[in-house]
Amino acid sequence: MRGPGLVIIVLFSAIGLADSPAADPAKQQDRIASSEQIADAVHPAALLPLRVLSFPYRKVTDGMERGLISFERHKVRQRARMWTDELHNRGVDLRFGGTGEGTGIGGGIQYQIRTGEHHSIGVLGLITAKIYQEADLDWTLAGGIHRLVAESSYQWRPQENFYGLGHDSLREKHSQFALRQSWGGLRYEVQPVRRIRTGILYRVAWISALAGRNPAYSSPDAFFSGLPGYGTQTRLESAGAYLDFDLMQEEYQLGGAAHFGASHQRGLGGSNVDYYAYETQLEGRLPIVPGNSVLVGQANIELNRLSSGSGPIPFYLLPHIGGSSTLRGFALDRFYGTNLMLLSLEYRYRVHPNIQAVPFFDEGQVFDHGADVAWLNWHRNYGFGFRFRTAAGPFLRVDYGRSSEGSEIDVTFGDRKRPPLRGPIRYGGYKQ
Repeated sequence: MRGPGLVIIVLFSAIGLADSPAADPAKQQDRIASSEQIADAVHPAALLPLRVLSFPYRKVTDGMERGLISFERHKVRQRARMWTDELHNRGVDLRFGGTGEGTGIGGGIQYQIRTGEHHSIGVLGLITAKIYQEADLDWTLAGGIHRLVAESSYQWRPQENFYGLGHDSLREKHSQFALRQSWGGLRYEVQPVRRIRTGILYRVAWISALAGRNPAYSSPDAFFSGLPGYGTQTRLESAGAYLDFDLMQEEYQLGGAAHFGASHQRGLGGSNVDYYAYETQLEGRLPIVPGNSVLVGQANIELNRLSSGSGPIPFYLLPHIGGSSTLRGFALDRFYGTNLMLLSLEYRYRVHPNIQAVPFFDEGQVFDHGADVAWLNWHRNYGFGFRFRTAAGPFLRVDYGRSSEGSEIDVTFGDRKRPPLRGPIRYGGYKQ
C-alpha cells in the first residue's frame, strides 16, 4: 500500500513543481496558503533549525497542493470518468483485479456485444503480474423470467497453495501446484419473482494439476505421495440445480439471503470419480446504527458424498478454507477436506461514504466424517479490515487477521459474483 501512495505523492509533486507560482504569479491566487503566510508562521529565529529540518517535507506538501489544484483545474477526474463511460456505452468495461486472492495485481477487459433485443455475447480476459490467466466466453438469451446461458472458460493458475489434507495439516509442509482448467456448458434460469431465482446447469470440464511455477516452493508430491488428481488430467461432467433467495435491501438495512445447491460430478474417459456435492450459504444483516452500520452473519456448508465404486476426489476440487474470503487469520487455502463448515461475524461501520471499517471473527473446519466435528478441531481468528467501495461494490479489501498460527494481512483487488454452483470449478470467491 505504501508503494502506490509514494507514486501519487511524487506525481503530484512533479505536477506542482511544473506549475510553480514563481513562474506564473497569477497562479499564486490558487494556493490554499501562500508561501509568505507559511514563512510568517515559522518566522521566529528560534524555529530556524525546525525550518531547516522541515524543508523537504514542506517542498513535498507544497508540490502536492499545487498538483491537486492543477489536477482539478484541468478536470482530469471528470475526463477519465467521461472516457470510461464512453467505453461502457460501447460495451467495453475495464476490470481491475477479480482473479482471486494471491494472484497478483492485474486486470483485463470485459466486452458485451448486443446481438439482438434479447440476446448478447460476453467476452472477458484477465491477466495478473503472477501470470494468472482467465478467458471467458458466454452467449445469453433472456426474455421475461427466463434466461439461457451457454458459457465456457479457460484458466491458468500457476501458484496455488497446498499444505496437505485434513484439519491437522502442517504449515511447514507448504507446497504449490499449478492448475489448468477448461470447461463449457449450458445454464437455464427462471426468476418467477424479483427475489427468487432457480436454475439447472450442465458442464464438462478438463482439469490438470501440475508442479507449481514458483521455485521457492516444493511441488505437492515432495510431501504427499499418491495425492489424488496430481500429475494427471481429470475429465468429468457435472449436472446440478440451485435455488437462491435474495432478501437484501440497502447495505445498512435489515435483510438476508440464502443459497442452496446440489450437483453430481462423474468422471469421463479414464477418470474414475463419481460424487455428489451439496452447498448452502446463508447471510443475515442486522442494522445497529440506521444507515451507518450493520452486523453481518454468514454461514457456509459444503458436503461431498462419494458414490459406490468411485475413486477419491481430486484434491484441488475439495473444499478449502484460509484467506480473505474464509478464515482471514490463516494463510490462503490453508486447510483442505472432504466437507466444510464456516461461520463469520463482522460489524461493518461506514467511516466515509466509500469506506467501511470492519472488525470480524471467523471460525471454520474441514472434516471427512461427522465424528471429526469437534470443538478443538475448529480454527478461529479475529481481526480488523477496511472496504473501499464504489457504487458497483467493493474494489479493494484490506484485512488483518490474528489466529493460532500468527498474523495475516490480506489485500484483495476487485470483486466478482459467486458462481451459481461450485461444481468442478475452482477459483477465488469473495465475501459479499
